[in-house]
Amino acid sequence: MSGSEKNTQIFMIDTNVLIAAMKNPRVEGKALQLVLHMIKREDIRIVGNHHLLKEMFGYAQRFGSKFALDLVWSLLGRMEVIYVGKNLKRACKKYFDTPRKADILHAATCLKADAVLITNDKDFDRIHDEDIIRVWSISEAVKNLL
Repeated sequence: MSGSEKNTQIFMIDTNVLIAAMKNPRVEGKALQLVLHMIKREDIRIVGNHHLLKEMFGYAQRFGSKFALDLVWSLLGRMEVIYVGKNLKRACKKYFDTPRKADILHAATCLKADAVLITNDKDFDRIHDEDIIRVWSISEAVKNLL
């Protein structure tokens, strides 16, 4: 492993972070600063999955702005899409009380990629508390990355 690979941080950005960033881009909130900062940094690897891409584009279309679509395309340009098999999804499923398949898939993606999930979604508290995956809130990510 090269020195640059050792220093690379791996993250998955949940859709609630992107929604916070798109809500009012003129105000330039911390969520937007965070996402733009992560896109620019070469020592940050951004991962996701097919469902996350679908969610992100869906929200960008709902916002109906060129800015929102441009932000998603910029993020997509840096995102490595990870395929997750049934075994990882099954391993993560028991840590969720809700049957949301997207949450299970996102957790499994983070588990496979050894990524930190950035989200304000409390549904990930249990899997984080059990030390299965690492989860940062938006405020934690802002504090640690900006």
